[in-house]
Amino acid sequence: MQKNERTIDPHLLRAIVRTTGRVPLIPYDLKKIKELAIYERCRMPSYETISFFRFKEHDFSVLGEMENLHTLRMYTYNPLIIADFSFLKKCRKMKKLDLAQTNFTDCALLSYLPELVYVHLPEEKNLINKHVLDTIHAKIEFDEEEIHDYPIVEIVEQIKEKTKRPAYALALRKGIVPDLFDSKFGGLPYWNPKMAYPLDRTGQKMTMIAQINFDRATVDERLPQQGILQFFIALDDEEDLYGYDGEVPDRQEMFRVVYHEAVDYGITKEQVLKLEIPICTDPELRQCSPVWNEIGFDFVPQEVYLYPDDKHIVDPLREAEIALIGKDVRERYFFNREEVDYFYRKLSYFGSHMLGYPLRLLFTPQKIVNKIEKYDTVLLQIHQEIKEQADRVLWSHSGAIQFFMNSEALARRDFSKVLYYWGCVNKEKYPK
Repeated sequence: MQKNERTIDPHLLRAIVRTTGRVPLIPYDLKKIKELAIYERCRMPSYETISFFRFKEHDFSVLGEMENLHTLRMYTYNPLIIADFSFLKKCRKMKKLDLAQTNFTDCALLSYLPELVYVHLPEEKNLINKHVLDTIHAKIEFDEEEIHDYPIVEIVEQIKEKTKRPAYALALRKGIVPDLFDSKFGGLPYWNPKMAYPLDRTGQKMTMIAQINFDRATVDERLPQQGILQFFIALDDEEDLYGYDGEVPDRQEMFRVVYHEAVDYGITKEQVLKLEIPICTDPELRQCSPVWNEIGFDFVPQEVYLYPDDKHIVDPLREAEIALIGKDVRERYFFNREEVDYFYRKLSYFGSHMLGYPLRLLFTPQKIVNKIEKYDTVLLQIHQEIKEQADRVLWSHSGAIQFFMNSEALARRDFSKVLYYWGCVNKEKYPK
């Protein structure tokens, strides 16, 4: 072993990378870590070393070099096996410690933690030197016996009741060619030639990816009762961003939402074509547009529920467990594969919609997540699972386009402040 090389369990290294955002480059980087949480199990990497670490299963000794570590939690599906807990002797600034999902047994090691205020331990019957617990000034909790017969059906029903939301699914109209005024994805938009057509910040004409005609739809008062709402994006073919700007995703410079409160049904297709508008479904523009086919859709009322992988599901899940089990067991009970599938099957829904819950998109930057929190309404989500090529709306069978806005602005029919984002979903997590 080289002079500065450290051995480390891959679970621990993954937790370090998640916390710091990178692999530590020098041992001193370990001293900067103050909080650490290990959530999931992972396989041993195919490679043996990374940076100054060499992988060794069950070796957590580098925790002893984190002299400023004050919080350590271990939440894994199965007990985490640690070869030696003596690293605790060096963690003298430790305040909060959760070892419930580990093979920890010797309470004597806790006497080396003078600042400890909370500790969560495995089942009390498996511990030794328990007399030490009477000498430490910390709140002590023990893991409970395994929970059997988890009432998943009743839990899901309570979550559905607490999170249900009326929305509108956008059902594709297969085999029907939409006209100029229809609700549709792609195609030639309705546009009054007397109006200035949307341009991006470079002065280029945008292309329409969605059009919604409320004159031909029956919707509740949350949405306009008349007129046409349109969604445009820039044809930024050099960057393939489809009008998305990560720095200002809610500034309508590379995308635009336009609301025509009154529609002139006397305008003809020929008049609009004279404007030389780029049509996103033009085969020559395919690389510049996420929408590949023109297809109409109808509004279908649909009750929807919070997705299982939405972070906001924590509260309704906890409330349901307390109501049905008598306590919050989220950190003590881990769902098996069948239970996970049941959650996704009963709570998830696919397809394009308005006013529902947003799909969780992969690799969404945290700054975008933070911005989305300020917009409480999904104005439009375009997402379509492909069963046949004719169904194809988006460039990707697992992609989604999302437009968010504030409900108060929507009530005023003020579409000047909208956030636009697109990405891919983890299709394997959702049942077919």
